[in-house]
Amino acid sequence: MSSLKFKVKRLQWKNSKACLAVLVVILAIVFIFAMALRIRVLEPLQITDSSMYPRHKEKEILWMCKLPQCTDKIAYNETVWATLRNGESIIRKVIGLPGDKIDFSDRGRVKTPHGNFKWKDETAFIQRRHLHIPRKGDTLRFAQLNDIEEDYMINLLIESGRKFYVKTTLWQGDREIGIERLGSTKLGNRQVSLQEIDFLPWQDRYLLEEQIFHTEPGDSPIQIRREFYNEEDSTQITELVVPEDCYFLACTKGAFCLDSREVGYFTKSHLRGRYVKEPRIAINTVRGFVRKALAAVMISKKKTKKEAAQPESDAQPQKADSTKN
Repeated sequence: MSSLKFKVKRLQWKNSKACLAVLVVILAIVFIFAMALRIRVLEPLQITDSSMYPRHKEKEILWMCKLPQCTDKIAYNETVWATLRNGESIIRKVIGLPGDKIDFSDRGRVKTPHGNFKWKDETAFIQRRHLHIPRKGDTLRFAQLNDIEEDYMINLLIESGRKFYVKTTLWQGDREIGIERLGSTKLGNRQVSLQEIDFLPWQDRYLLEEQIFHTEPGDSPIQIRREFYNEEDSTQITELVVPEDCYFLACTKGAFCLDSREVGYFTKSHLRGRYVKEPRIAINTVRGFVRKALAAVMISKKKTKKEAAQPESDAQPQKADSTKN
C-alpha cells in the first residue's frame, strides 16, 4: 500500500505546475548555456575583402573557435583570426610555425618545412630572403640577423613595450660613409629624408644601398647598419629574449594585402581563434540535447497519464476479492 501511495504522489508531482516550472527552468538554463557557448567558444566572422580568395570568398562567414584548445594547436596552412597591434581584426592563413625556417624568392615562391607554394603577383620580396621564426624563450642576437629579421625584431621590441632609439650608419665595406649621403637618394620620385631612415623597411633600404653603390667608386657593397639603444640609460641592445611563440601569417593573394610580410611575426597572444569547418557539430550537439530534453518531457507526461489510470484499475479487483472472502 505504501508503494501505491508513493506512486500516486509521484504522479501528482509530475502532473503539477511546480514540476512544469522546474522543467522550464532547466530548459532555460540549457538555452542560456548554449548561447554562452556560441559567444565564448564559437564566433562568426565575415571576410570583408578578397585577401583570402580563392580559399575563402569575400563576404563569406567563417566560424572561429576561441577555446585555448583551438589556439594551442594551430597547424600549418590553417586559417586563423588574428589582431594587429592597433586592435584591427584580420583573417589569414598560417605559413610559418615557431622554429620554422622559410625561404622567399623574388618571384613569390615560398619554401617551408611543411610544404611549398607560390603567391600570384607577389611584390613584397624584391630579393630572395630567408628567416627563422622564433619560439618562446629564443634569444635573438642582432648581429646575426639579416635585414628582414631585423625589421621583425623591431616590431617585437615595440610590442614588448621597450623604449629605445636607433642609430643608423652607412658603410662601404669597412669604410664608413657620411650618413648625409642618403639624403641624395630617392624612393620612387620622392627624396629620402634623414628623419625617416631609422625605420625604413628592408626593401627600401636595399634600394637605397643599390643607388649609392652605382654612384660610389669601389667594388665593396653598400650597407645601412643600425644599432639599438635603451632610452633610459643609452645602453646598447644587442639581443632580445622572445616572450612568446611567433607565427608567420599571410594572405592567399600576393599583392596589396596586409600580413606578416609588412607587420612581422604574430605572437601567440595576437591569435584570437582558429577556423573550424564544421561548427554545426557543436551547435547541433546542444540543439540535440534540448530536443531530447523536450521529448523526454512529452514522454513523461504521456507515461504519467497511463500510470494514473493504472492504480484505479488495480484497486477494483482487490476490493472484489475481499468481498468473496
